Amino acid sequence: MSGSAAVAIRRTSYPQVDLRAGGLMERPLAVVPQGVAVSLAARAASRQRAPLVAVRLGAAWAAAAQPTLTRALALGLHRAPLDAILWDAPVVPSTASEVDVRRRLGPDRPFLLVEGPRGLEGVVFRDPGAPAGLPLSVAPQLGRIPGRVGEILRAAGQHGDALGTPVAVVGGLVRDLLLDRVDERTDLDLVVEGSAAQLARQLAASLGGQALQHTAFLTATVVLADGQRIDLASARGESYRAPGALPTVDRASLTADLARRDFSVNALAVRLDRAAWGRLVDATGGLVDLRARWIRVLHPLSFIEDPTRIFRAARFAARLRCRIDPTTRRLANHAARLDVYEALSGDRLRTELEIVLAEKRPVTALLEAGGLGAWSLLGATTAPGPGARRRLVRALEPRALEGLGPDAPMALTLLALAGGGAAIERWMERLSLAPSRRAAIRQAGREAPALTRRLARVRGPAGAYGILQGVPELTLAWARVLAERDGPRTHLDRHLRSWRRMRPLASGDDVTALGVPAGPATGEILRGLRAAQAAGEVRSRTGALRWLTGAVARSRARESVAHPTG
Repeated sequence: MSGSAAVAIRRTSYPQVDLRAGGLMERPLAVVPQGVAVSLAARAASRQRAPLVAVRLGAAWAAAAQPTLTRALALGLHRAPLDAILWDAPVVPSTASEVDVRRRLGPDRPFLLVEGPRGLEGVVFRDPGAPAGLPLSVAPQLGRIPGRVGEILRAAGQHGDALGTPVAVVGGLVRDLLLDRVDERTDLDLVVEGSAAQLARQLAASLGGQALQHTAFLTATVVLADGQRIDLASARGESYRAPGALPTVDRASLTADLARRDFSVNALAVRLDRAAWGRLVDATGGLVDLRARWIRVLHPLSFIEDPTRIFRAARFAARLRCRIDPTTRRLANHAARLDVYEALSGDRLRTELEIVLAEKRPVTALLEAGGLGAWSLLGATTAPGPGARRRLVRALEPRALEGLGPDAPMALTLLALAGGGAAIERWMERLSLAPSRRAAIRQAGREAPALTRRLARVRGPAGAYGILQGVPELTLAWARVLAERDGPRTHLDRHLRSWRRMRPLASGDDVTALGVPAGPATGEILRGLRAAQAAGEVRSRTGALRWLTGAVARSRARESVAHPTG
């Protein structure tokens, strides 16, 4: 057979495609020691032209991709430990099948490290455009929302259609829809792929209300005549000039808007425009996390860019009864320890803490925040002592807060966490508390312990009332937290709930009518009358006048003994 004939029958050879992890990965990979600074890690990645740096954390691996390193340097984190921005990185063998690799990648696993016979060899990245899950519609549930909320959602979609603007509802209502527990009192948050202000004006005109525009943040608010509030935002991206600074915003797509949010369970949206009515938009895997009850941060620099998210993570975990994802917990604790938050104001921290205290389960949220490192942000150099939990429970139980002023929860929380010690000065300074509030907290911390000791020695309600009259509210409330014995605690509880609000059954005029000149003696007699009221010895106006007559007679008898005539 001739050579040409041999070529003619030779099989055509095609390049073989390796459908295993080793064939899918990118290389090289930079491996650096734990604790190395961000700048050194970025230098190693650049020198090796590696798309990612990996670090061994105990028995596991974590990594930071090149965009994360670049962003960290832009935030000024050159000297920060690389551990603060590492995302957990599962490892697969180089022989793992493509199906297995693709299955393990997801919104919570943006990359996998590939290990071969000689150790780590490369990385497989998830396609950023890959869907987070199967398409899902909640149109039936959306259509069953009753009353005013359903009307508002339908109107928002219709006005969006008229403006040629896709509209979606986000936030708590979406979570409630997916959990099948819609509450008409849930806040309404809408996202518009266009002008939020324009849609707000249309909604206000059709529903009867007032539209307020917040230009700097591309947001608007509609307040309806019945007090219902609708918050609208243009779909936007965010960038941060420094850790803890307020973001700079610009227009973006709905998907990009969801991706820049804090946690996956808050990055779910439901479309309201006619073309996609009821379609769930889930670009970050939030539905899986919601069903599994996980709070998961969306990117490794999230807590550094906005450390108040640490409080929000704790708040949502308590409210939704969720667990904090391990990567999220590690990133929060690292972020809280960084000393880079000059741009984070005390006002913002105080606002976040006040929101936590307004939760239905504030103690749970506070303890979760502490577990995420939040107290470092408030100036604490050590964790609250072992008695902090018990003090918080006593201070913040709903019954204990009844009748107290609006400043009491914050003040009692600081006293409970600091145990009344000197550390509270750092906390108050970091939260930028007003001088009057600081003075009240100092007084409570200084005087409450002695007050509880005095109450332990008193006999009867009348004597307790005599001690407690005129004591500031916060000092009383903190003393009640500190009181270990039933007697003092009962007296304090009665005073806070009823004694200090007792309606006087007699006045100074009643005393002078009995022949007592106006002056200190009159005040002393009236204080005695109120103590008798507190003890239940006087219950009516008639009884009060009878008591006054006796008190004046006794006073005169004492004077006659002390100053006999003749």
